[in-house]
Amino acid sequence: MKTDIFSNYLGPKAENAELLKELLNKIVDTQSEWRKSFHPEDASLFPKNNSDNSQFIEIFEKFLAQSKNNPPYFSPRYSAQMLKDPTLSAILGYLTYMLSNPNNHAYEGGPLTTEMEMKTTSMLLTMCGYSEGWGHLTSGGSLANTEALWAIRDFYKNDDAVIFSSVCHYSWKRICSILKVDNFIEAPVDSKLHIDLNFVEDYAKRNKIKAVIGNLGSTGAGSIDDIVSLVQLKNKFGFHLHIDAAYGGFFRSSILDENNKRLSFNATSVNSEYTYNQLNALKDTDSITIDPHKQGLVSYGAGAVLYKNEKLKSVMLNTAPYTYHITDKPNIGMFSMEGSRPGAMAAACYLTYLTYPLNISGVGNILSYSFSAAKKFSELINTSNNFASIHSPDLDICCFFPKTSKKNVAELNTRSQKIYDKFCLQTENPSFILSKFVMPADIAKIVLPDFDNPLNESVTALRSVFMKHWNALDDHRYVILLTEKLEEVFAEEFLS
Repeated sequence: MKTDIFSNYLGPKAENAELLKELLNKIVDTQSEWRKSFHPEDASLFPKNNSDNSQFIEIFEKFLAQSKNNPPYFSPRYSAQMLKDPTLSAILGYLTYMLSNPNNHAYEGGPLTTEMEMKTTSMLLTMCGYSEGWGHLTSGGSLANTEALWAIRDFYKNDDAVIFSSVCHYSWKRICSILKVDNFIEAPVDSKLHIDLNFVEDYAKRNKIKAVIGNLGSTGAGSIDDIVSLVQLKNKFGFHLHIDAAYGGFFRSSILDENNKRLSFNATSVNSEYTYNQLNALKDTDSITIDPHKQGLVSYGAGAVLYKNEKLKSVMLNTAPYTYHITDKPNIGMFSMEGSRPGAMAAACYLTYLTYPLNISGVGNILSYSFSAAKKFSELINTSNNFASIHSPDLDICCFFPKTSKKNVAELNTRSQKIYDKFCLQTENPSFILSKFVMPADIAKIVLPDFDNPLNESVTALRSVFMKHWNALDDHRYVILLTEKLEEVFAEEFLS
């Protein structure tokens, strides 16, 4: 792992503040020079006496002061939700083009940024192992999932079932409602929160399936479905295999060398051979949702949808008499659900992936720290006398719970809540900020079969998202400190 890559971040203690100021000034200077040079014979439209900006400055000062109340998402002490510091490349790439505000709906609305989006998409296709195909950026994963199912629904033209697991993102049921896909089935999961393959195969033997949605990083636990086996079932039964890799798709960069060739498992930092095999199998799927704003080092909102078969985009073809006039260039809006889309976000992604290639030399290197942090935390929890893991982390999300005097769900929930109360945003000056992972009773029975649950309660566990690469630095200083604080709270609450 190389540490010089961290120089492209503002840093949790604003270590690169002076560099950011310098580069922000370059953007303003470049924009100023460009505007002045465009038809220099044009006179200024501004009044000769500059207007008074004092009121705006006063409002802005209050606005800035308010921003300090934002949770400390930049700190390794925050691991509650999927929030990761964007790179300087993302910030500067976005601002450079935001100042002129291109729209990537039609080519003429953003020619430069449309080309950047197509190049970014090509990089994503290569990273995912698609040697051909098409795709584009979206505002986020839910929109990408919606468009993918829309394309699948209309391309295959049948009413066969769509199957996804009970730990899939909540958007899938909502999407089915929006698209009137009534024949959908929530498959059960196994003890590792992976889709139950026996259920899928048994159903396929009796009924036709239009599509199966697999997870590469479930939102709650970061679990990865057995994509290798799903590909085998796809080849056997002929359904479309879409992978919701909104969270975990960029981890595939960690198994590619500088020439985008697959590394051996032992040459990677991937935390299990199971995860490695599923990342490799992504190349054999039919379509993918992947979010640059999750593990792709850029800010919200940037999702993407990728299709191995470019023909799927044909069912979404749409046009209008007032746009799409440059027909020999890509007009992304003709084949997407969204209309207007910020060209600035395409620029942010493009500059980021020029700076950080989508392989082990760039993004994959960053994500190796996330793997390392989660692995270290899991090891510490598994050797604790007071805590236990829900599962072994497939990626960088760890779900765990305080041990109980008896294997009883009610006591587990009480203890989890008491500890969470010490590690949440609502607590005054918490040492760390975590989130909760709540499992419905039917899933909890599979994951924690030895626990009594006479009232059929949902199970509340604790959850830490180690997507901030800072966690692995200084010999996992913050990971170790977090476990020490957890042990302290457990002793105070339950051993005193």
